[in-house]
Amino acid sequence: MLIRLPTGSVELTVPRAVHAPSPSSVALARLIDVRPGETVLDLGCGAGILAIAAARLGARRVVAVDVDPEALRATRENARRHGVTDRVVTREGSWLEAAAGEGPFAVIMATPPQTPGPRPFGPRYGGWDGADHLVHIAGAARDHLERRRGRLWMLALSLANPERLRRALEENYRDIRIVHKTDREFSAAEYDSRLPGLMDHLQALREAGMAIFHPTEGGGWVFQNLFYRAARPRGASARPRAWAAVG
Repeated sequence: MLIRLPTGSVELTVPRAVHAPSPSSVALARLIDVRPGETVLDLGCGAGILAIAAARLGARRVVAVDVDPEALRATRENARRHGVTDRVVTREGSWLEAAAGEGPFAVIMATPPQTPGPRPFGPRYGGWDGADHLVHIAGAARDHLERRRGRLWMLALSLANPERLRRALEENYRDIRIVHKTDREFSAAEYDSRLPGLMDHLQALREAGMAIFHPTEGGGWVFQNLFYRAARPRGASARPRAWAAVG
């Protein structure tokens, strides 16, 4: 898989059992603002595109976390191919718990599962409203980030209760921005194939204001990929918060 980044092309080997980077993950890899010498945490590294992008931007150390040993092996192999094995280390485990004792980090990156559903149905499940993992990471990452310059980058779907995520981010960070948005078209059949009746659940969330998506002229639907940058983690004493949406 050949991916073009601001630092040049990246060729990834993606084993059949490992989820290939989605267009939205590639977009996030092009957006992250890692600076030379910083330490970075990649939550749910998959084949390693974000970890490699961070290392090529100059990160001194990148900790890549995943629950799947095959994904960790792929990340290590892809890091070796691109000459960044001295800066990319892997840890097996769930979210920030797998990186205990590794921080603080200047940047944390995450693209967690966040498809809503009335019950669990597979690896993309993110809770009843889709926002469970997003909200957990928003809160937990704060205490693993550097206080002055720490940044959390997250990809969030507009299907996954944007208002609940916004509240979680505002509780934990002083500077929150949506720096980029992309459209993602889908069909009812695509989601019902994951779980029968899932589209009805999404429609109910939409009517309740907990999911944002719209019909297209062709009879399908479209939601948005929202690329969040949350900075200036809150400590014990909170200052007035800032919120900005760009793009």
